[in-house]
Amino acid sequence: MAAIRPFKGIRYNQVKVNFLGNVITPPYDVIDNEEQLRLHDLEPHNIIRLEYGKTLPGDDNNNNRYSRARETFNQWLKEEVLFQENENCYYLYEQEYIYNQVSYSRKGIIAALQLTPYSEQMVLPHEQTMSGPKADRLELLKNLRTNVSPIFTLFPDPDQQMDYYFSTLNAEEPLLEAKEPSGQTHRLWAISDRNLQEQLTSYLAPQPLLIADGHHRYETALNYAGKQNSRKDPGSGYILTIMVSMKDRGLLVLPTHRLLSNLSHSHKGKLNRIVEKEFKAVSLGDPHQLDRKQLLKEINKASLDHNGFGLITGRDAYLLKPLENQSEELLPVEILHERILKPLFDKGEKSIITDHEMISYPHDLDTAVDEVITGFADAAFILEPVAVEQVLEHARKGKVMPQKSTFFYPKLPSGLVLYNMDLS
Repeated sequence: MAAIRPFKGIRYNQVKVNFLGNVITPPYDVIDNEEQLRLHDLEPHNIIRLEYGKTLPGDDNNNNRYSRARETFNQWLKEEVLFQENENCYYLYEQEYIYNQVSYSRKGIIAALQLTPYSEQMVLPHEQTMSGPKADRLELLKNLRTNVSPIFTLFPDPDQQMDYYFSTLNAEEPLLEAKEPSGQTHRLWAISDRNLQEQLTSYLAPQPLLIADGHHRYETALNYAGKQNSRKDPGSGYILTIMVSMKDRGLLVLPTHRLLSNLSHSHKGKLNRIVEKEFKAVSLGDPHQLDRKQLLKEINKASLDHNGFGLITGRDAYLLKPLENQSEELLPVEILHERILKPLFDKGEKSIITDHEMISYPHDLDTAVDEVITGFADAAFILEPVAVEQVLEHARKGKVMPQKSTFFYPKLPSGLVLYNMDLS
């Protein structure tokens, strides 16, 4: 059973920071160098200074972006740019956004989640992780002892209680409302009533939590907590999370396609041989003439009926349907990785999964197809988004999918409320 508790959150002081949309950011893993610099210049109190500070010439073990994050955090508390709540709270969170000209509203509960090993089946992963990001997040955690960005978790919500909890606060003004230039709006309410807190704790306790986003941060926090003395440092045994119902109408999962670039002549020949051996390839014709709406329908049907997916090359478009000897328990993205991407590269070569010069992960069909037909990429594999229920079922069986198998849109922001191990 997942254990959560309310906590004394740390938030921006709206007297000191007038426009909250200028101080929150996406999580670090989707911020490139250009965006990092833009956010640093946007507002002197932008949370980027804690979440993903600049690396400067002359940095060493004692003076670096992690130590500067600690100094900045302490200074902001001293200057009351940030302040701590007087009482333990759960928070209700609403994120309004627009995708493809359709408006969505996604709701969640913000809590401190007790860290437990995956083997206990309380918190379930669904994707593989890499060592690099975990090393980076560990250094930040050791210096800051604060969760600046929440991990994103999902729960089954069999009784669909989320609407009830939000209805209890319908008449109340939110603690904060942050509007971003991107069009997203974020709202936060505090739940300090003890009875309501106990209801929430009891309702969520028997439900498994699936990590939708934040595997690296969770595993880093678990590693850090394991090295601490739990009696002397109980705060390190928890992590900041936003929990969203799997029934939420604003929960949107986008497909994550695979785009291959810079393939050698040898790789292209090997790719053709793998496809011929492992799949039934149904030609859809010239990729320049594709009806892309129809392509999506065909891929959807192939995915449901045969665990299939699409392949776009410079000359042809195909539906790839695994041959009968394929395991029916594998999802299309797993079949792609196991039957094509892994065999495509020799053991001595750098893995295509982590080499971003050779593979990228667009979510938009037009981007993937256009990159191929204009010659900037060699091939695109087009996938259906994985259903949340499939992700949970897989995770309950102890299975993890390849990296970037899912993309829950949009990302959750950093900076709305912080969890500090020493103050909460």
